[in-house]
Amino acid sequence: MDRAYKKYHKELYLYALSLCRQKSIAMDLVNETFYKAFITSNQPKDSFKYWLFKILKNHFIDIKRKNHEILTIDKYEWNIEGNSNIEPLGKLIKQERDRNLHRILMNLKPDIYREVIYLYYFGEMSIKNIAGIIGKTENSTKIILYRARKKLGRILKEDDYEF
Repeated sequence: MDRAYKKYHKELYLYALSLCRQKSIAMDLVNETFYKAFITSNQPKDSFKYWLFKILKNHFIDIKRKNHEILTIDKYEWNIEGNSNIEPLGKLIKQERDRNLHRILMNLKPDIYREVIYLYYFGEMSIKNIAGIIGKTENSTKIILYRARKKLGRILKEDDYEF
């Protein structure tokens, strides 16, 4: 389980952050996910990563139902690690560009667009696995991902994002 934590905790954290937008809750979700995975006796052998993401999503839904509130906030601070071999000015520009992209992603509506983008690009999951997590068919998931990309591209152009 220790190897699994080292391998998947960052991806799960980013996914949790995309769901709740609060660092402390995202970290709690990740920790609770690994705790639930640890105490479960019927762990899958072939789709372990997908199973962890599904546990996290279900736990988030449970918390949301329990609290009867939406677990999101509008303002947050995001710390992005830069590449150490880039010159300081280039590093600063890259960090600012990354923060801007993250801000746009965190405000992407509807929430399903943000969730699918994170799972596909940051979680590196297949359409089939994403469909299982969000409870949609593969074709519906492809359409949602297409629409999310299109909307994100439109927002980035309006925001004069430099690629």
